[in-house]
Amino acid sequence: MMPAALHNSAAWLVCVAATLAGALAYADAPTPLDVSDDGKTIAVPGEPVPAAKTKLPRPTLHKVGADKPVVAPVAKPPELPTEPAKPMPPARSAVELQIGPTWLPTGLVAALQTLTSPAQKRRDQHPDLQAVALDAGYRMALSSSAWAVFRAGLTLPNVPDQNWWSSTGSPRPLYTSVSLVGVDLGADYLKKIDLTSWLAWTIRGGLGIALVAGGVHQTETLPNCSQAQAATCPHWRTVGGSEATVPPVLPMVRAMTGLQLQISRDLALSVEGGLRTAPYLGAGLNWSL
Repeated sequence: MMPAALHNSAAWLVCVAATLAGALAYADAPTPLDVSDDGKTIAVPGEPVPAAKTKLPRPTLHKVGADKPVVAPVAKPPELPTEPAKPMPPARSAVELQIGPTWLPTGLVAALQTLTSPAQKRRDQHPDLQAVALDAGYRMALSSSAWAVFRAGLTLPNVPDQNWWSSTGSPRPLYTSVSLVGVDLGADYLKKIDLTSWLAWTIRGGLGIALVAGGVHQTETLPNCSQAQAATCPHWRTVGGSEATVPPVLPMVRAMTGLQLQISRDLALSVEGGLRTAPYLGAGLNWSL
């Protein structure tokens, strides 16, 4: 006969072996499924069938740092090197020469006559008082488009010798000879506004004085000489003459505008018009230094 302890150990081993065999048999056996005829319902035998259209609860998910969407940085286009803005080249000093006609309006002549001889009656019928103006100047650069201009010039009257009459008939006509020259000295401010690379608009303003040299000689016409004869009357030279009063110094005002055409790097052609004490229109050349 077996001892009791050995008998109990054997029984225990038999039980364990039977349990393992059953577990292995169950694990290897497939789980049967019941499928409905339409294929929409699947169930395990012995388990309750879920109700139709029943949504199973979704598992709760907790976001962590790694779950956050990663946004890729936007690539910036490479920056191209930019050249610094080039400053405007400084203006260059220059010399200028101008020539043009000028004339004295009748009203200005009458004002000068009244100023020099207030008590004398005026002879307002006379030829146009016109002249040729010559100017030379030095342009000193102030900025890239502005200059101070120091100038000197000549005003050469071109008035024919003839009788000057009064519109009222009194006093008598005077045979007048004009032999004057004006020496002009002044300073201007000149501004240039570029319209294109070769064309610019100019504005000029300034003050100055005119030194008057020469004189105006007047001879009274004899009563027995007709107007047609004027100074050709045989007795004309027997009448004495006199010098008209002319101020030795006159103020000058200049206000002009015009266009400047750049011919080359150093040479430019300018056309200007406006007031040069009297109306003026001229043209000239500018040579940059």
